[in-house]
Amino acid sequence: MPTRSKAAIAGWAVSAVFCVPAIAAPEASGAMPGDQAMTCEQLASELVPYMQQMQPNMQALATSQQKQYEQGRVKGEERKREHELLTPMATAGALDPTGIAKRAYQAAVIAQAAKEKREDEAEANSPLAKQANAQREQLAAQAKQMKDNARITRLMQLGEQKGCTRK
Repeated sequence: MPTRSKAAIAGWAVSAVFCVPAIAAPEASGAMPGDQAMTCEQLASELVPYMQQMQPNMQALATSQQKQYEQGRVKGEERKREHELLTPMATAGALDPTGIAKRAYQAAVIAQAAKEKREDEAEANSPLAKQANAQREQLAAQAKQMKDNARITRLMQLGEQKGCTRK
């Protein structure tokens, strides 16, 4: 093959290598014709179906977290009352010259701390906590799928460029 033909083929091959990514780029990047002209409202309306897919999982997690919050609030109130019951023992311990009241107070504080630790461990292993953790993992996996979706990424980038997220 003459040198001129080899050079032409090599040139064509090089240009093909550069053209293929350019042709594939819109699809791979999630870009579509007319994207640049989209308004914030149009971007948002195109993102709505994706967000609606996540909504049930977000709502379920929010419900579980609300239940956990409420249980924690109730438990905090109980613990506050229990700690307040120890106050007279602390006072007696400070005033008792024999040290007996102080040792009783210290034992009560240690027992209270152990009880709270057991309660915290039980709560962390409760069905509600396990359910919330599973819901978090499911939502994170769904969010990762969406993050890996080139179209969603493209729409989000356009929204950011256009200032759609600013008030």
